[in-house]
Amino acid sequence: MEEIFGQYYGLDWLAMITSFLFMYLIGSKKRSGFIFGLINAIAWGYVNYLAHIWPGIIVNIALIILHVRGYLKWGSKSNT
Repeated sequence: MEEIFGQYYGLDWLAMITSFLFMYLIGSKKRSGFIFGLINAIAWGYVNYLAHIWPGIIVNIALIILHVRGYLKWGSKSNT
């Protein structure tokens, strides 16, 4: 089991699964997809932190902001 979850504590697996859920739900026009996108970006961001991949950390911070923005705008009444 140690080999499967390895040095990233299973966060890479969580990030992979939530990546698929995010894409599927957004493709199905479900607002809840942004929640999985947020979990995805946090998990990948932490994996990148553990691996010392600084560009990955920066892009995931940006994605966290975009997922929150998408979630809030999707629910706003002034959508066009």
